[in-house]
Amino acid sequence: MDKVALLRYLAQVPDAPASEVADALAASLPATGMGLLRLCRSGLVSRAFDVTQGVYYYSITPKGRARVQYLSSRAG
Repeated sequence: MDKVALLRYLAQVPDAPASEVADALAASLPATGMGLLRLCRSGLVSRAFDVTQGVYYYSITPKGRARVQYLSSRAG
């Protein structure tokens, strides 16, 4: 799972569940979930558990936004 693609998606869509991210990126749910968990552990993404839905929602952190900006500036 491409972490840059995950970060770019979350920069555009706040509070997204893993299933939505997986669908949007045409990736498997297990791979997307693992990628999101790695980004959480790196401090690039945060997650919050919705007890009513039983689902984690993921959001990009300021550190994650800075990483996307940095990577985008190097691409050009």
